Amino acid sequence: MASLKNSEIPNKILNGKWAHLVAIGGTGMGALAALLQDLGFEVTGSDGPLYPPMSTFLDSRKIPRVEKYAAENLLGKTWGIAKANPDLVIVGNAISRGHVEAAEVERLLAEKKCVRMSFAEGLAEFAIGRKESFVVAGTHGKTTTTSLLTWAIEGLGKEPGFFIGGIPANYGFGCRLGHGEIFVSEGDEYDTAYWDKVSKFLHYRPTWVLCTGVEYDHADIYPDLASIQRSFEKLIDKTQKGWVVVEDGSAPKPEVVASLASSAKAAGLQVLRYGFAANADAQVLSFEETSLPNSRAMGSKCVFRLPHFGRLEMIFPMSGRHNILNLCGVLAILDQAGKLNPLEVAKIQNLFLGFKGIKRRQEELFSDGELTVVDDFAHHPTAIRETISAIRKRYPKNRVFSFFEARSATSARNIFLEEFGSAFDESDQVFLVPPTKSNVPEAEKLDIQGVARRIEKHKIPVVVEKDIDKLCDHFFQNLEGNSGGVVALVMSNGAFGGLHQKIISRWKENHK
Repeated sequence: MASLKNSEIPNKILNGKWAHLVAIGGTGMGALAALLQDLGFEVTGSDGPLYPPMSTFLDSRKIPRVEKYAAENLLGKTWGIAKANPDLVIVGNAISRGHVEAAEVERLLAEKKCVRMSFAEGLAEFAIGRKESFVVAGTHGKTTTTSLLTWAIEGLGKEPGFFIGGIPANYGFGCRLGHGEIFVSEGDEYDTAYWDKVSKFLHYRPTWVLCTGVEYDHADIYPDLASIQRSFEKLIDKTQKGWVVVEDGSAPKPEVVASLASSAKAAGLQVLRYGFAANADAQVLSFEETSLPNSRAMGSKCVFRLPHFGRLEMIFPMSGRHNILNLCGVLAILDQAGKLNPLEVAKIQNLFLGFKGIKRRQEELFSDGELTVVDDFAHHPTAIRETISAIRKRYPKNRVFSFFEARSATSARNIFLEEFGSAFDESDQVFLVPPTKSNVPEAEKLDIQGVARRIEKHKIPVVVEKDIDKLCDHFFQNLEGNSGGVVALVMSNGAFGGLHQKIISRWKENHK
């Protein structure tokens, strides 16, 4: 039996019932769990091992979960709940047909004992509804850009609801209902569920779309770049008013964004291009590194030109070309949607000074002047290159030691072997571990030694080590006899075997 249509959802599940989330630790699922809790649901969840920041977030919300999948997780007595089974089950897209809990949900559906939804369906039904929907889509920068857009709309007094795939530091959580008539979503092109093989963002009822650019990714879902582009074309068909798209020269694949802009115009949408080029509708005129007011931290002094607002100067507490481009996209979509008021220039100029960033996006975990440990989610060659460049600018007097774990479905394959070879060019030294993703065929796995050889051709020393403790040993051996500050930049979309804390703990132990 398929999921019930939105119009068929019984009103009785909308208030004070039990919702169980399968794969609660997946992108956005923990945030949706909190949103359902706010709506009055008793919420439980199941998953494999969970890691910060999602595990600590769920703990803070006192959402019970088990780190083991089992059919009995769909029984009320397992959780001390009086009901026999959940009223609502949200199934994450990491779950395949035949999964033990998916099979139990299928049984409950056949007996009409519960409603099943995907994450995307749940977000659309319980949070977006009929609100003005801003969707941020693209291969890179979605989490940061969605957080910036949400923070901007908040600062302009609109109290938006939002879904963000990470945890923005300004909020401490990734999803809320909001009190206004605007909802901001991070739009993921990954597929929705095992019974619904379309991109999640197609469910988000977009009024406006901000597209940061499209590259090949998600090799476990898409066979090529053209298939990803087709999903974005479908998003155009779903959009009500307008698209803001990065301009060709600022995009990693200019032919894709040019095609999307053309398709959006042909569909009768308002289209605005943003970027560094002089012919961009919204343009980055200039940016430079600067000290932030009342702080030793570095940020950026930026100047923008917007089509309806005009010239705008501001200080932004993030570094890196890609972050400035993300900010330009946010200003562009606000300008296009008529949210910027020229009479409130001072408010807009001061707005972003209070932006605190996102967990696991250039997040400084430790710094004592000699060693700085930074955590970042980067796992695509373009993101790695831009992240290292930003860190180099943010800590201009320090050497940058880059650690990388190829853990995603795409990075763990040989698809980007050549691109990885040049992605680390601004590093002083690189530390790599072999890919450990178990569901990638051996013949397709990333040749990590091949990556190392290509990096070494750029005169950058490389260490490859499977054992995390030994990798840590190599790092500290390389610190001996060297003076000056060092940034340990740890890049992974997973836990990297606890490397961050191993480095910090060992450094503290050595410097008692």
